Amino acid sequence: MSALFLALSLTACDGGNEATGGAARAGGAGGGGAGGTGEVSLRPLVVDTAEGKVEGTLIDSTRAFLGIPFAEPPTGDLRWKPPVPHAAWTDTLPANKKGRACTQANALTGKLDGASGEDCLFLNVWAPEKPSSSALPVLVWIHGGAFVLGSGSDAAYDGKAFSEATGTVVVSINYRLGPLGFLALPELKGEDSAHPTSGNYGLLDQRLALSWVKANIAAFGGDAGNVTIFGESAGGISTCLHMLSPGSKGLFDRAILESGPCDAVDPEEQAMAQGATFVSALGCDAGGDVLACLRDKPVEEVMAALPTSSDFLNSDVSWFPIADGLEIPAPPGELLAAGKFEKVPVILGTNADEATLFFTLANTVVADENELLALSEAMVPGHGEEIVALYPPAEYGSAQESALAAVADAGFVCPTRRAARAFSGAGMPTYLYQFTHAPEGALLGGLGAFHSAEIAFVLGNPGQLTPKPLSDEEIPLSQAIMGYWSRHADKGDPNGDGAPEWPAFSAAGDENIVLDLTISKQTGLRKQECDFWDTVAL
Repeated sequence: MSALFLALSLTACDGGNEATGGAARAGGAGGGGAGGTGEVSLRPLVVDTAEGKVEGTLIDSTRAFLGIPFAEPPTGDLRWKPPVPHAAWTDTLPANKKGRACTQANALTGKLDGASGEDCLFLNVWAPEKPSSSALPVLVWIHGGAFVLGSGSDAAYDGKAFSEATGTVVVSINYRLGPLGFLALPELKGEDSAHPTSGNYGLLDQRLALSWVKANIAAFGGDAGNVTIFGESAGGISTCLHMLSPGSKGLFDRAILESGPCDAVDPEEQAMAQGATFVSALGCDAGGDVLACLRDKPVEEVMAALPTSSDFLNSDVSWFPIADGLEIPAPPGELLAAGKFEKVPVILGTNADEATLFFTLANTVVADENELLALSEAMVPGHGEEIVALYPPAEYGSAQESALAAVADAGFVCPTRRAARAFSGAGMPTYLYQFTHAPEGALLGGLGAFHSAEIAFVLGNPGQLTPKPLSDEEIPLSQAIMGYWSRHADKGDPNGDGAPEWPAFSAAGDENIVLDLTISKQTGLRKQECDFWDTVAL
C-alpha cells in the first residue's frame, strides 16, 4: 500500500529553511492571545533545559527558540541506531537559527540536497512572550514528505503565527528520512538483543523529541501534561503510529491527523527484501561486516543507492515505517480493530481532492475506461471491474476523474473513516473533517482542495504550493481552523467560542464538518465508496 503514498513527498517542498520565518495573516483563534509588540517581556529569552541554557529571540510578541539539538548526531557508529539524547552543554546555546534538514534528495532535481545533512536532529519552539495564569497547551508538529523529504524548519511549518493567534506553545521537529530513517535488515535487527528491531529510526527520533518536550516544555511556559501531536501526510501517519506504538504511550494527550492514513506502513518482510537490495546496490554484500561497510559509505552513495520516484503508482522503492512487531506490534488495521491504541481525543480528516496534486506532478493520465481498469487492477488485483463500476467515467465525467476519486478514497478518505470508527468505537472523543476549499493563491491551478492545501490555513504561513498570503476572504477560515485545533489541544473538544458546531463522530451517524469559506456539517462522507474499500482494505 505504501507505494500509493510516495507522492506525499511533494508537500515537503512547502518552504525553505529560514532563521525566523513565519509570516501569517491569520489570527484570533481559541486561546489567550500573546502580548503586543512593544510590551516589556516578562518571560525570559534564556531558558533552562535539562541539557543546558538556550537563548531565544523575540519576534514581535513571540519568543522563538530555534535549532535546539535533542539528540546526538546520528552519524558514524550511530547510523541506523536508536537516537541518543544530546549531551549537556556548559555555555548558553544560541537558539536563533533553525537547524538543517535531515539528509534528502532535492524534490525537483532528484540530486542530494546539499543543505541537508545527517547532523539534523533539531527542534524549534515558539512560545508567547506574555505571561499566562496557567501553563499553556503544547502542539508538536510532525512534518510530511513521504518519509523521504521535508523538515520541521521549513518556512511553511513555522509556528509563530499559530502560537500568536492561539496563545499556545508550538514545537516542530526533525527526524531521519529515507534509507537513513527506515532501513530494515536482519543484521540491524540482531545488533541489539534488548531492542530486536530495525527500520523505524525516524519514528524513534520523533519519540525522543516528544520525550524532550515532556521533560523541558514547562520551562517555556507549556503544559507538559497537555501535549498534542499533529501533522500532515507522513506527519499524520506518524501521529497515528505513535497512537499505536506502546513505546510512545504517555508522551502526548491529544492527536490531530491531517491526510494521514493510519495503514500506510510496510510489512517487515517487504522492508527486509528492499534492505537486501539496498545492501547489494552499495556493494556491501560481498562478505565481511555488512553494517561496518554501510556505516562507512559516504552519505552521497547511501542516498543514491535506491532512489525513489515521483511516479507513485509505479515506484518499487518505499521508505515507510515498518510493522516490525515491536515498535508497530502488528499491521495498523489489526491494531485499530482490536482497540490497541492510546485512548486520546482525536481530530482527523482529509481534503476533497487528495489525488489531484499527485497525478499532476507525476504526469499520470488515465485516458479511457481500459486504462482505468488497468489502474484499478494494479491497486487491488481481482477487483478492477468492481472499482470501475463504482467509479463509472460516465458519471464522473472522464476516466481521469474516476481515477482521481478512486485513489483519493482508497488512499485517504476511507482509511481515515476506518480509523475514526475505531477511535470513536473505543469511546474516544473523535472529530472528522473534510477540507473542501481550493486555495486562491495556489501555485498550480485547477487542483481543487489538493493534498496539503489545508496547511496554510492551519499554520498561517505561505508555502511553495500556496505562495501567496491568504486573501481577506480566506482569513476567517484560517482563524476558524486555528480555533478548532487550539481548543482541541486545550480541552479535547474543538467546539466553543461561538464557532459553528462540530459534531462528534460516530459510526452510526457518520458525522463530519466541512471546512470551507462557509463551514457546514454533513453525514455519510463517501459512504458507498468507503463501504466497498472497507471490504478490500489495501
